[in-house]
Amino acid sequence: MQIRQLEYFLAVCEHLNFTKAARQFYISQTAVSLQIQTLEEELGVRLFNRTNRRVELTPAGRTFQEDARAILRRTKDAMERARRADTVLTGQLKIGFVKGYEKTNLSDLLADFHVQYPNISLSFTRENVSELYDMLLERNLDVIFNLQYSMDDLEDMEFRVLKQYPLLAVMPASHPLAHRTGIKRCELKGYPLVDIKKNESRYGETTTILGKFTEAGFLPEVQYVSDDIETSILAVAAGLGYALLPSYITDSLITREKVIAVPIEGEETLMTVIAGWHRENQNPALRRFLNSIPGISL
Repeated sequence: MQIRQLEYFLAVCEHLNFTKAARQFYISQTAVSLQIQTLEEELGVRLFNRTNRRVELTPAGRTFQEDARAILRRTKDAMERARRADTVLTGQLKIGFVKGYEKTNLSDLLADFHVQYPNISLSFTRENVSELYDMLLERNLDVIFNLQYSMDDLEDMEFRVLKQYPLLAVMPASHPLAHRTGIKRCELKGYPLVDIKKNESRYGETTTILGKFTEAGFLPEVQYVSDDIETSILAVAAGLGYALLPSYITDSLITREKVIAVPIEGEETLMTVIAGWHRENQNPALRRFLNSIPGISL
């Protein structure tokens, strides 16, 4: 007895017509008839009375109809339990992400993983670049989504590049450069900067950022320093200066914030986001999570 035979049998029971049952499975009426005949021979009873005008269930057929439904239902439940057993992985996964990255599709990725592995407890840390690298190397986080600068002191970390984002200058709508379609970094000379707080770091963040300004022929005049993206945008909207932010943040800006994001020419791929993890991390949930990220296969 085969599952497919039971499905054909129940289809004929529903339609009381072999041709309609065959159409349901996109096969020929002859194929359905042969499978029902094989099933009847195996059971040793007739399941249908057939005439040129009608098809009807025999008493044995009516009895077997309920059993066939139960068999298919139990088979479906068994298959689902087997699939769930493959995903019953318990544990905890500690995830860190750089401030502002929550504005990407990160929530979709996390939601999909939680649906697939509901028994894995997730915790989240939203921090700046250096703090995330420190926490990862100290084994306080399992995986981070972070901006890549120098990798010289990160030999204990494995990573994959996820995406590169253009850098944009976010300005108040009243700024003289705000309505340009693009600007050169050197044109920002003389305008005050709203910066994100950066602690002393060995990961190259400050060096890289200042190096780009040096290449443009000036160092910025920092007017205001904030701890997070939202405060920086608020300061820009208040007219304190401009901020340099990647497009995954600027794409979500709305007009009521009274700011405009202008692309910086030649810096279309300056901001690189990676997924990073400690090379000695043996957390079984980590590998499942990494394999759920598009573009990563371990």
